[in-house]
Amino acid sequence: MAARGHTTGPGEDVIDERISRERLEAPPGDVYTETILRPSYEFMLEHYFDALVQTNKAWTVMLVEARVIDRAVGAALLQAIARVEAGGREGMGPFNPAYEYFYSTMEHRLTAAAGEQVAGEINIGRTRPEPLARIVARERLLTVIEDLGELRATLLEIGEREAATVMPQWTHFQHAQVSTVGHYLVGMADALGRDAERLFAAYARVNQCTLGCGALAGSSYPLDRELVAELLGFDGFRENTIDCVSSADHMLETTAAMANMMVTLSRFCEDLYIWHTEEFDFVAISDEFAGSSSMMPQKKNAYPFEHVRARAAHAVGEMVSAFGTLHNANFQDVKDVEEEVVFPTFRSFDEASRSLRLLAGTIASMEVKRDNMLERAKRGFASCTELAAVIHRGTDLSYRTAHRIVGNLVLRAFKAGRGAPEIDAALLNESAREVAGRELELDDEAVRAALDPAAFVAAHDVPGGPAPAALSASFERARSALEAHLRRAATARTALAEARGELERRVGAVCAGERPAATS
Repeated sequence: MAARGHTTGPGEDVIDERISRERLEAPPGDVYTETILRPSYEFMLEHYFDALVQTNKAWTVMLVEARVIDRAVGAALLQAIARVEAGGREGMGPFNPAYEYFYSTMEHRLTAAAGEQVAGEINIGRTRPEPLARIVARERLLTVIEDLGELRATLLEIGEREAATVMPQWTHFQHAQVSTVGHYLVGMADALGRDAERLFAAYARVNQCTLGCGALAGSSYPLDRELVAELLGFDGFRENTIDCVSSADHMLETTAAMANMMVTLSRFCEDLYIWHTEEFDFVAISDEFAGSSSMMPQKKNAYPFEHVRARAAHAVGEMVSAFGTLHNANFQDVKDVEEEVVFPTFRSFDEASRSLRLLAGTIASMEVKRDNMLERAKRGFASCTELAAVIHRGTDLSYRTAHRIVGNLVLRAFKAGRGAPEIDAALLNESAREVAGRELELDDEAVRAALDPAAFVAAHDVPGGPAPAALSASFERARSALEAHLRRAATARTALAEARGELERRVGAVCAGERPAATS
């Protein structure tokens, strides 16, 4: 009696159209196929084709070098894999529910190319999930880190150009103290540098191989887990085999790191968005990045900042989606871990990279309106802490008393309709008499010098402050951190490329009939 679902393949081999459904009597139903199997297949075909090809190569080489299969079988299998690779995604053909999964469809293609006796060996010690999402995620993480590096470099370039551009800064959205554009931008670059560190930490967790875990208990075959991890460019392998099939904390860490970065970008965009208004008029982006209105002819809309803010909200949502997907999933191989948590992670990659590229281009095009910033810094009272410091250093009054005098002074100035440039020693002494019961020995020149925004910046020379020497040191440190991160990303990419080259060398050796290398 002929086996169900089998057709004749090349030579005398048999192609099994059921692959792994012998336990089930009915084929996948239409609803299950259209709602689950087909979307899953199409997603994996789009994202995992190359990853599965490379994994099949590495697994076959390992089976040969560990003497689990004969070299001739391994060579035939590797040649079949090469034919599937050459055919590309298009060669996989349309989705066929008879094969159920993306992995099974590729196995069917290998069987068609080499026969079941050869292609069936690819399953020795194998299970799902395999580290395909990890292989893709590590590349995507490096891309995000590199895109983030481009933005940080742009911020530092503009910041150094605008290091002496005086501007007010705010706390609780009230004028607080004076700073410079450069001081602000190096602070933003520092915050994004910490986001890069979180992305690298996620990369370290992602770049661990799970192959060789079996269904959850490993395998009775003498598999070389370290070798297959090395051939695929992983930094090591996840040891516990239950942990291998059950965990997806690396995806949670990845979505959290990207959400953190996107929130940083969103806060930056909110500042620039406000500065771009006519009321502030501190910056203007290039027309190439601006939008117009179909009704209001005067409009120049800073749309990029709106888009990035919205995408930051998406990133937070994707993070919550990933955490929510796993929060009540059993600690075992379940679809929540194997597939569902991947979707929000990959969507987050897409939006993060687009946002970083958009923002880097927008910022590079931006005009900084130095005169407007300086005028606003002069008119406000953001230099008042320095006036209090001058009073404290020049008298025997406590700093708190000096603070109270200046607070009283600002109140008087507001009531009199005066800005900071109109403050003089006479008005200051009215406040000193009321608060301290005596006048101060400060003339008009000393008062105005204390309130001068440029002098304020120069005086604040602590490490990390806005004064020229301190700010120069901050830029040097920020550039060193950026360069270190870019080198780190480049090193990771080089390691992946070298691993791929070594894999191809080993594939060639097996196909050429060379003696298998010693296992690691």
